[in-house]
Amino acid sequence: MMTKKRHNNPKVIEEAGRPLYDKATFVQSINQLIPGSQLLISLIKTFAPNETILKEGEQNQHLYVVLEGEVQQQKEGEDVTADIGLLGPGDFCGLLSFQTGEPIFITIKAHSKVKTLAFDHDSFDIFFTKYPEISRTLQGLIFSNLAERYRSVVGLHLEVAHLTNELELERNQLQRTITELERTRNAYISQEKMATLGELTAGLAHEINNPASALLRSVDYLSANLPAMFNKAAGIASSELVRLFFESGINRDYSGTTEQRERMKMLSNNFPFLQRGKLRLLAELSAELLEQLNPFAKKESQQETLNLLLDAYQSGVFLNGIKLSTSRIEFLVKSLKSYSRQPGKSPERADIRVGIRETLQILGHRLKNVQIDDDLQDIPPVNCFVGELNQVWTNLIINACDAMNDNGNLYLSCGLEQSSSYVWIKIADNGPGIPDKIKEKIFQPSFTTKAGGGDFGLGIGLTIAQGIIEKHHGTISISDRKGGGAEFTIRVPSHS
Repeated sequence: MMTKKRHNNPKVIEEAGRPLYDKATFVQSINQLIPGSQLLISLIKTFAPNETILKEGEQNQHLYVVLEGEVQQQKEGEDVTADIGLLGPGDFCGLLSFQTGEPIFITIKAHSKVKTLAFDHDSFDIFFTKYPEISRTLQGLIFSNLAERYRSVVGLHLEVAHLTNELELERNQLQRTITELERTRNAYISQEKMATLGELTAGLAHEINNPASALLRSVDYLSANLPAMFNKAAGIASSELVRLFFESGINRDYSGTTEQRERMKMLSNNFPFLQRGKLRLLAELSAELLEQLNPFAKKESQQETLNLLLDAYQSGVFLNGIKLSTSRIEFLVKSLKSYSRQPGKSPERADIRVGIRETLQILGHRLKNVQIDDDLQDIPPVNCFVGELNQVWTNLIINACDAMNDNGNLYLSCGLEQSSSYVWIKIADNGPGIPDKIKEKIFQPSFTTKAGGGDFGLGIGLTIAQGIIEKHHGTISISDRKGGGAEFTIRVPSHS
């Protein structure tokens, strides 16, 4: 069996025909030579812990070989200093900058107490001449250091590639999560808007039902009575009087219930043959019309003409009711159309007070027992999506109604901050107010102060409102109202 030949020189080890340079052996050899060599003694340089050996960006005139201790390598970044590893005995510091003359690439500091050989270019040449055997090992170690650093760089590239691949997978997963969260958020917002729409629809149906019912009653009465009334009017000489009472009914003035009762008592003596329903109509008439009826008082033979004139008056009242009912329905529909207008691609210049008043009109069913203190002063227009801001007013006013159990005072005010050109809007109530610990959470999604049961919504109305106001580059905040209750303040930039 053949055996591998080994050199007697302990500084060079041969294996498989290729020399391997051992850092520990080299350091041991240098340490053995130092006591008898003035050159090596002159090259010894020590550093205290945390002392800088080489400074990034500076010129380098020395090559350091670590004999004892460890040094820390650091690289300066834009926002952070990164530690990139330790060097120990047998490692070189400043090798490339020493050889090429380029600025030092990294900062090197003593991690512990460090002992080094510090070569300048002259001493490096002398060392190679005086210690040729060790110099060959030193050259091998230099190449070994470079190869080790190259392998480290390749390993770092592989690690970066692996991390990049993992980050890409996580980025894709995060993007899918964000997309899903956005879809869920939009679904919640849609549900909240549908819940609000249900609240508005119920109230609007109630608001329209009253004038619609009055309209139907008026049409039914006129359809049944007008033909007979015309026939009777054609047979009497006082047809102009019938016209007078008809037009008076169209333009009638309403009187209070108490006043009407008192007049009915007084008139019942003068018109003893009238039924109570006709007597109630009589009590609504002006003094001029009552004077026209005096010839028919207490005359049973004139009751048919008297009833005809009162029927004409009541027909006018019903015709006026049709006019008022249709106007009321038209106004509600117009307000709803303006309130719920779909946002375009760009904001429009608008007076936001109009949207607030339209919201009050739409929410009329919730405000029947609420006293509204309206101080909406003149303000500049705002660049906005009107329908979205109406959603804000709706949420805040409904919240105020809920806090007051639909019975209390609602305070609306607005103005212009001269210093900042911001329009401010305040919506307040005199309800129980909101505790301080809740104020911090009130704009959080799904947070609600409402109890379960019939309360509409998902607890994200204020979250939606905050998002809409921030979209308009504004702010929304809550505070205690002086005198009790809660006050919301909205600020949005004006469009002067």
